[in-house]
Amino acid sequence: AGGRRDWKVGSSWGGQWRAASEPGGAYMAGPPLTARRLPKFAGTAKTARDRGFYATPSGDSVAAEALAPNCTAYGVRPPPTYPVHYRAVDLLENWPPDSVVVPPRHHASLCRFDWRNSVHRKQAKAFREAEVPFIVHDHPKLEKVVRDWSTPGHLERRLGAKAYRAERSDDNHFMYHGGTRGNLRGWTPPTDDVRMTYADWLTRARNAYNTSILDEHYYFRVSPPDMTTKDVPIFDGKDDVFMPEPASTKGVHCRFGYAGIIAEAHFDGSRNMVVELGGPPAELGHFESGRRRYVMARPSECRHAYLLPKGHPSGRHSEIDWSRPVDPDKFPEWTNMMAFEVILEPGDVLYIPSYWLHYIISLGTNFQCNARSGHGAKWYDDVRTCGF
Repeated sequence: AGGRRDWKVGSSWGGQWRAASEPGGAYMAGPPLTARRLPKFAGTAKTARDRGFYATPSGDSVAAEALAPNCTAYGVRPPPTYPVHYRAVDLLENWPPDSVVVPPRHHASLCRFDWRNSVHRKQAKAFREAEVPFIVHDHPKLEKVVRDWSTPGHLERRLGAKAYRAERSDDNHFMYHGGTRGNLRGWTPPTDDVRMTYADWLTRARNAYNTSILDEHYYFRVSPPDMTTKDVPIFDGKDDVFMPEPASTKGVHCRFGYAGIIAEAHFDGSRNMVVELGGPPAELGHFESGRRRYVMARPSECRHAYLLPKGHPSGRHSEIDWSRPVDPDKFPEWTNMMAFEVILEPGDVLYIPSYWLHYIISLGTNFQCNARSGHGAKWYDDVRTCGF
């Protein structure tokens, strides 16, 4: 019913996703989304902040609605309506996913907590215990990491000449797939794995602005034992805001993206702390360096997202290409989809609770790491109604 479709092992899934992946697919069908921007904020970024609106550090974008007064009023009890969601169709038309040009307004609604503020730290812990998303910024343990990793030559020395795993896609879209085909007739993996050095990947990243979205893209990965909590110390298990169940973690995993790379919408079953750790300087050709955009939605929105089902190699991922106009006859519930978005800046930590949907766009060359810590059960019933 709604956004859920029955599927049988051994059958072909005739979704929208990637013509190369399944017969009859219509990936990137039709023209790109036409941008319909929200009006620019009437005033400076400082004026916006003074009025309670979130404005990016550079001042290039202001949130659609004021946030700060609400976050202060919430105290340690985020209400059921938090975070505010917007129509996904409007959000995506304001900022089409294939565009890395930051619009003057965006649909941000997450509370941002300053780690230097003791009241904000208490709020962050309360929000994590309530299993709702939030952002922490200005954590002192991350300042040096961002500074070091963003310094030319540092990661070249740290990672050396070893060839690491990278995912390769025929275009700028990446969809996770499991190691099994699930007996799915006609299915081929949407991406494949290659090995490359960090220096080789960085050369490709530097050329991203001269690369078509239909050209090959590479998503670079560094995983344990090559990455540890010494590299990203907030994941050392000493602070339960970030690691409530440190014994269950599988270590620090990093994914480096560059301008235009998209990871398709999905949910994960584990708690996920994501930290943005900067990127190379703009003067070396890496514009919008250290920034990622997340489009997120509460778990109950799975009924509108048309997630590929359990048993499919890309199960729990949306079969809809969010970067293109969506066929309302084929996906009638999509018009009811609600979401919000986040622009992650260097040093930001984003908490993604279990089962919350997220869709990730790299705005420039950026270094992101994450660690998982147990499973939160609060939202499981919501995704269970969608067949999970």
